[in-house]
Amino acid sequence: MEQIIIIDDNNCKKELSDFLESNKDHIRFNSSLVNFKNSTKGIFEELVSENEMDGKLAINSNHQIEIIHTRDITHVEDMGPQIRIYSINNKFIEAASKFDDFEKKLIGHNFIKIHDRYIINFNHFLKLNIGLAPAITLNTGVTIPVNPNMLDPFLKYINDIESNK
Repeated sequence: MEQIIIIDDNNCKKELSDFLESNKDHIRFNSSLVNFKNSTKGIFEELVSENEMDGKLAINSNHQIEIIHTRDITHVEDMGPQIRIYSINNKFIEAASKFDDFEKKLIGHNFIKIHDRYIINFNHFLKLNIGLAPAITLNTGVTIPVNPNMLDPFLKYINDIESNK
């Protein structure tokens, strides 16, 4: 996972310069980050807009910003005041974000809402159990309930994908 470190270099210019020079093979610097100080947006908003174009999302989590590839997200769960973003290794990131806002970023990019509290990445869909309590199983082994009212739109989504092959 990529990490972003922001350093106030006012008191450590020489040490920072030495560190960057000695680790230049392991540090990637994106020169557009220089534009942060001239931007009218905050740093988080700049990271979000830059990374969303690359199939990545910048997640504001526990006073840090984490970058995650959308292909690695298996599903997203609404936890009330925050969301949980689950990855392919069944770990999750808790983010201080509204579910509806996050849904808008993902829907249309192989993500589909299957429940009032869940969005899944269709790339990780394994099977659908249709019955009294419809549920989806992801390729990670996780089973997620399907809102019966969202079952028909999900089946249409599957059918549309099959039709476009």
